[in-house]
Amino acid sequence: MTWNLILQSFSILRRDRQLILFPVLSALAAIAVSIPFLLALFAGASVHLDRWTPMHYALTFLWYSACAFVIVFFNCALAACAQIRFSGGEPTLGAGIAVAGSKTANILLWAIVSSTVGVALRAISDRVGLIGKIVVAICGGAWSLVTYLIVPVLVLEDRDVIDSIRRSGQLLRDTWGEQLVAGLHFGWIGLALAIPGIVLAVLAWPVAILYFVLLAAVLTAARQVFVVALYRFATTGQAPSGYSPDALHGAFRPR
Repeated sequence: MTWNLILQSFSILRRDRQLILFPVLSALAAIAVSIPFLLALFAGASVHLDRWTPMHYALTFLWYSACAFVIVFFNCALAACAQIRFSGGEPTLGAGIAVAGSKTANILLWAIVSSTVGVALRAISDRVGLIGKIVVAICGGAWSLVTYLIVPVLVLEDRDVIDSIRRSGQLLRDTWGEQLVAGLHFGWIGLALAIPGIVLAVLAWPVAILYFVLLAAVLTAARQVFVVALYRFATTGQAPSGYSPDALHGAFRPR
């Protein structure tokens, strides 16, 4: 049933192909943001990790947070456009960016929170044994699940970041239950669609690069549209246009 949801998400994208530009803009913005941090960290003589000062680690965290901010910002812009489409309007890039811009403060705070959690989990995982790594992986999976709907909640509701995290977890718990399966299927379909790119890499690598860029943009956009569809179903009980109610209800395994 989740494969139907993925196909339905691609169908929405075929109608609003400009939404694919948001992941592209996100990647370009992340690259632009990274340049000054890379110059600050690695300009001049090579820097060995065992010689890093607290300033190096602070710059790395700021770099991580800045990249997270631009990625979440454009995801929020895409979510706003998906909401406009599902509400019967005609989404535009400008409209999506304007909505995300009005939520800049919360997007920034969420970027800092998510970066802090990500860095903390990675640091703990690097310092513990096998059992500890398993526990950290479980905690990371639980965090990802609880915050699965955070983007539409951030951009479509008037809540602060902490309340948005609670709201995201509550919507999932009250509507579906505990274990996500649709996100995994997006990963599998991405692997399947990567096969033609591998073939292209053998024949013409510039074409293969273009293919992988387009594939990443399409999959990212489709997933964000899907997340907004889940959010609308969780908050209204009705499937948005283009989605099957039964498929959305089965997006998560029941308790």
